[in-house]
Amino acid sequence: MQQSLLHRYLLPIATTGLFLVAFVPILFLSYYNHPSAADDYCFADTAVRYGFWQAQQYYYDGWTGRYFSNFLAHGTPLVWGWYAGFKFIPALLAIGWLLAAYTLLGEWLARLEAPTATRRRTQLYLTGLLFFLYILILPNLAEAFIWTASAVVYTVPSALMMYWGAVLLRWQGQQPGTLRTLTGIWASVLVFLIVGCGETHMLLIISLLLAILVFRFVQNRKVDKQLLVQLGVALVSGWLVFRAPGNAIRMQGGATNGDLVGGMVQSLRWLAMTLPRWFIQTPILPLSALWVMIGAGLFHKQTTVNERVSRLFRVPLWYGLLVLFVLLLATVFPSYYATQNLTNRAINVTYAVFLWGWLFILTSQLSRFARFGTTTPPLWLLALTVLWLGVSMVRSLPMRHLYADLLRGDAAQYDRELTARQQLFSQSQADTLRVAPLSVYPTSLFMEDIRTDPTHWWNKCQAGYYGHKVIIIDPSIRPASTRP
Repeated sequence: MQQSLLHRYLLPIATTGLFLVAFVPILFLSYYNHPSAADDYCFADTAVRYGFWQAQQYYYDGWTGRYFSNFLAHGTPLVWGWYAGFKFIPALLAIGWLLAAYTLLGEWLARLEAPTATRRRTQLYLTGLLFFLYILILPNLAEAFIWTASAVVYTVPSALMMYWGAVLLRWQGQQPGTLRTLTGIWASVLVFLIVGCGETHMLLIISLLLAILVFRFVQNRKVDKQLLVQLGVALVSGWLVFRAPGNAIRMQGGATNGDLVGGMVQSLRWLAMTLPRWFIQTPILPLSALWVMIGAGLFHKQTTVNERVSRLFRVPLWYGLLVLFVLLLATVFPSYYATQNLTNRAINVTYAVFLWGWLFILTSQLSRFARFGTTTPPLWLLALTVLWLGVSMVRSLPMRHLYADLLRGDAAQYDRELTARQQLFSQSQADTLRVAPLSVYPTSLFMEDIRTDPTHWWNKCQAGYYGHKVIIIDPSIRPASTRP
């Protein structure tokens, strides 16, 4: 009776509610989004001034070798003259993240060979719960879903990597033929795109491929040629990133400029301090216990556990934990190695890897718990989970900022002021424009603004994009649009 109540009512209501709590505000926030003064206008101005393809070469030679993220950044709605298009970007990023997660989870759960109906429900529950946990303590929501210049380097490749994982699993399970060949080519294209977004995901995907290759070699006593092809594509793509003249120029601006030992020490220290906090600040521990018990019920009782567990989940616990730590290190190390500074947008990726890695490790251990034959969580565990969830949500800074920006009207005010400013920039024929500073800086939306210094890059990029000589913030001017 308790198990029936849990699966029919508590799980659907709880997971749907938690998902909506995190997702719906992002949809509303998306409506108030505007291009950021930081980089968004610089990419657009370069593309409009020199042309789309010439802009790619300009950045590849003069600033960074991130060829695919540059491709996306130079094709934003600003380049098309569609200013309002930025209002769709956060929603599309969030939906893309969810679809990629749902697809990957579908391939994972298919390896457990549970009944289709049960698998689909579990797929939905886990997708919503993962997204909620991701938003719960996300270091910076704006850098993940709002700021386009950041999203194309970090959020887009994160979603692509989830999707690539699903394609890779599908490819390895297909029979030889045209479809399998095309799927393999598509997986290689995805690797090329992921690596081209930035160094963080480049090191992440190479580390993951190496970890899988080593495990498969030990398990089967032969090299997995499919994975070797993927690794080769990743290495060649990484070479394209590092050989870029712009990459050397960008590295010269770093504080350490390639300090291998110092970067590794700082990365290890940061992980040692941060990982325990993530287990405390989120309800991952009680939710993990629930998944171990409920997930074990995915196995058919009529069949032995060993027959039902795919090779995907026959990873020893010690090896899974080791690989997860290496992958986390791979997301942290590039920042410390190059600049001695770990940005929130890089931590966004680290936290996502932590969530996925932890879920995989738990899933790989389900067969152990299925043997015990009990898959109904006790009431005390359900109560503890609810309590931990409540405390985590109350203490969640991203949630508090997200709802505060919407309910206090800061997001709407921010939207009115930037809309008025954009209209002024578009319609005025003056060479020099002075505008009021913003009256609000909503944490969930705001990244950077133009400065009082007309020679600052943010000022020069906006002035160039709109065809003015000088655009400047004048503190003596009141905001163009005030609260109603």
